[in-house]
Amino acid sequence: MTRQLPLDLSVRDHPSFENFWAGENGTALEAARTIAAGRAGPLYLFGPEACGKTHLLAAVAREAQGNGPCAFLSLAHAHPAIWEGLVDLPQDSVVCVDDMDALADHADGERRLFVLFEALAPYRRIVLAGRSNPGGLAVSRDDLRTRLASGPIVAMQRLSDEAKAQALRHRASLRGLSLNDAASAYLLAHGPRDPRALFQLLEALDRETLADGRRLTVPYLRAVLARDQGDSGS
Repeated sequence: MTRQLPLDLSVRDHPSFENFWAGENGTALEAARTIAAGRAGPLYLFGPEACGKTHLLAAVAREAQGNGPCAFLSLAHAHPAIWEGLVDLPQDSVVCVDDMDALADHADGERRLFVLFEALAPYRRIVLAGRSNPGGLAVSRDDLRTRLASGPIVAMQRLSDEAKAQALRHRASLRGLSLNDAASAYLLAHGPRDPRALFQLLEALDRETLADGRRLTVPYLRAVLARDQGDSGS
């Protein structure tokens, strides 16, 4: 049988509320939705790597941009010119700030973030995320620390293996793929542990099924993963 070439028809996994599997993080999801819907902030999300913080920030920005100005930046990579543009945003704009831990020992960053809070008053629709909660950040300005803690502070957790399997099946269904319990369990056992890498693998498998005309069965997954491992080792 001739192997069909895949067309780029698969839906890219751009972060959204729809493809975020909350699992143990339902409170964080609902809090993020309320900011995107127009509620005043700020909102502070914290938790370990790969718990979904950045996904929710991007989902807020994605949802909010249809209703007005919004911005997304990482404190670890933000250029000073970006900050200068933020202070001119309308007061009801949404700003998502990732990598709050990069604020440690960064006096200029503290000043810029404080100015942003004041520029967006009284709504302060700011969503912030980092590994540490506001009380654990190395922040020298008391006025900034007060503002960081002036709204809901929500802890997030990594997904359990059961929740990862549910998230995989949910992502697969959004792509029109059928991923049963046995297939999702196989991916968890033999694929990467990081949820982001797992979802990237699912996207690659989506393209594979377009090429091969195959369903995501365990034998098919075993063959694809074995082939890819063989290619990487050659």
